[in-house]
Amino acid sequence: FGMAGKVSAKADVYSYGILLLEMFTGRKPTDEQFDGDFSLRQWVAEAFPVAISDVIDSHLLNESNTTPTERSATLNELLVMIIQIGLSCSRVSPNERVDMKEVVVGLRRIRQKTRMIEG
Repeated sequence: FGMAGKVSAKADVYSYGILLLEMFTGRKPTDEQFDGDFSLRQWVAEAFPVAISDVIDSHLLNESNTTPTERSATLNELLVMIIQIGLSCSRVSPNERVDMKEVVVGLRRIRQKTRMIEG
């Protein structure tokens, strides 16, 4: 919506992606560190996937009931899956953004994996 001034499903997808990135990083797109060409999305994309724990809100990591070894094997995998959805939704070009049907499939996979972990 922002650049073209038109409401569309692809604009909603973008907003959803940014919302996911905000929720899991604890940062807002309007934070002082994001100015000019450097954005929340770019910050997360630069860390993805290898340094994902560097951008994830530390409160989310500290509240896990797993050891660091278990966390790297389970929580990290889930976080990568979630952030991948956020990045796919928030691509600059609307034509490159995923469809919400694909997002739902991804979220269901994450839910299923979470249930398997919780056992």
